[in-house]
Amino acid sequence: MIKIIATDMDGTLLDSEKRLPKETGSVVRALRARGIRFVIASGRQYATLVRDMGELASDLTFFAENGTVIMEGDRRLSVDPMNPGDVKEILEKTRGMEGMHAVLCRPDYAVIEESAPETFRKNVKMYYESTRIVPDLLAFEEGFGEVCKVAFYDEGDAEHHEYPVLRELFGNKLSVILSGYSWVDLMIPGAHKGSAMKKLQALTGAEPEECMAFGDYLNDKEMLEAVGESYAMENALDEVKAVCRYIAPSNDENGVMRVIKERFSL
Repeated sequence: MIKIIATDMDGTLLDSEKRLPKETGSVVRALRARGIRFVIASGRQYATLVRDMGELASDLTFFAENGTVIMEGDRRLSVDPMNPGDVKEILEKTRGMEGMHAVLCRPDYAVIEESAPETFRKNVKMYYESTRIVPDLLAFEEGFGEVCKVAFYDEGDAEHHEYPVLRELFGNKLSVILSGYSWVDLMIPGAHKGSAMKKLQALTGAEPEECMAFGDYLNDKEMLEAVGESYAMENALDEVKAVCRYIAPSNDENGVMRVIKERFSL
């Protein structure tokens, strides 16, 4: 019996136009009536996910900030904060690097510098509903204590630009995850959507074989490995498909909802 279903957002639940399937609400409520938790697992901020899910948010569990923040409704279940010294080191070593811009991600809000370029601000607004703008991120040191993720936006191809640079600089002590075409996330070692899934399993008493998950990108890999029924989207990276038991139709073919409705006869 399935007790938990988790899905990534971008490239998985949402189509290429970032649209939520129209039947999401009815499906989530039907699952909830059967005692099944529906989890939105995303690199996005919690406040952004609540905005995106609207009135449905109170019926959902969230793995926000790539699993470093777990929320159920408005109740905080878990947070994985970074060492403030590591946050400071990241900012110091990356300052002035061309095309790389940092976001300090706390459970309640994100922080960016006021000198950030317009393209960066536009992308931050899309993924970070609750944002503060400060003159200098390093001067925000008193707020480093609750930073759970430092996200970097690359104006070009993150995989071939900032990702290898950040791995070289910090990969020996931090988790460096490629979370999208233009985004790289730095978190404490072992913090990811998979660790969030294991925490939720422990909190609810759900076994891995009682859980399903859907994903398409590298930041979904550990979550997919932590469940018994793992689905890679047809549009997923080959590395993601390699760890999954099943392939779902693509995000533009409403793959998540199609699989769930068939699996549970909805």
